[in-house]
Amino acid sequence: MSSSHDLLGISPTATPAEVKAAYHAKLKEFPAHRHPEEFKAIRAAYDEIRKEATAEADDFFFLIRPLQATLDPDVLQQVKQKAIARLEISLDEMMRETF
Repeated sequence: MSSSHDLLGISPTATPAEVKAAYHAKLKEFPAHRHPEEFKAIRAAYDEIRKEATAEADDFFFLIRPLQATLDPDVLQQVKQKAIARLEISLDEMMRETF
């Protein structure tokens, strides 16, 4: 992995902007029509570094993290009371709704 970084002349902790700038600088230094092998190697190194960054981002996205939620007992009690109030109906109301 570090060989890709060495080829572009950057440190393994380089930011994506630094990687892109180094890549473009190397392409200017080794144009494809004059240095086809070096051009291919530079392109491969850049693709490898970009894939590493994408893989790290995907790993973080799919990382299973525990859900931590706390419920306020007062709010929970209010919700419970409202739900019970909506469920309580009289016998006359039930008969009207049924028939």
